[in-house]
Amino acid sequence: MRHLLAIAALLPAAALAQAVVGPETCKACHPAAYAAWRESPHARAVESLPERSRSDARCLGCHSPGSGAGLTGVTCEACHGPGRLYAARYVMRDAELARAVGLVEPGEKTCLGCHTDSTPSLHKFDFKRKLPLIAHPDLPRSRPPAAAPPR
Repeated sequence: MRHLLAIAALLPAAALAQAVVGPETCKACHPAAYAAWRESPHARAVESLPERSRSDARCLGCHSPGSGAGLTGVTCEACHGPGRLYAARYVMRDAELARAVGLVEPGEKTCLGCHTDSTPSLHKFDFKRKLPLIAHPDLPRSRPPAAAPPR
């Protein structure tokens, strides 16, 4: 898995954009998770930016990481990795296979990629407090994310 992520990190943005399938693909099997996402601040992350910042690549890296693929907001794949290789139902039924081909089980470290100490916010980011806000209601096999290493 680490090798796949390392390879993905080396791919040009255009190649990663081609590997993204978009939230509508996820919705086909995970309608409740999709509905929860649509109502979340992640889905509207671009709208939280001032108008002048909505095309600034420095802002879009967190507020719309899939913008190169024509996606808006922080979509499923921003946290779970580009889905082209794991989106097929037969792959998703095999958790080990899905992880082997790129499905990421995000944890606190994933969130801290964008929710940093320098992120403008009224409150410091608290992973344990925020995690219930992005719960995926229709994923029966989901388990708690891996604990982040101690700081």
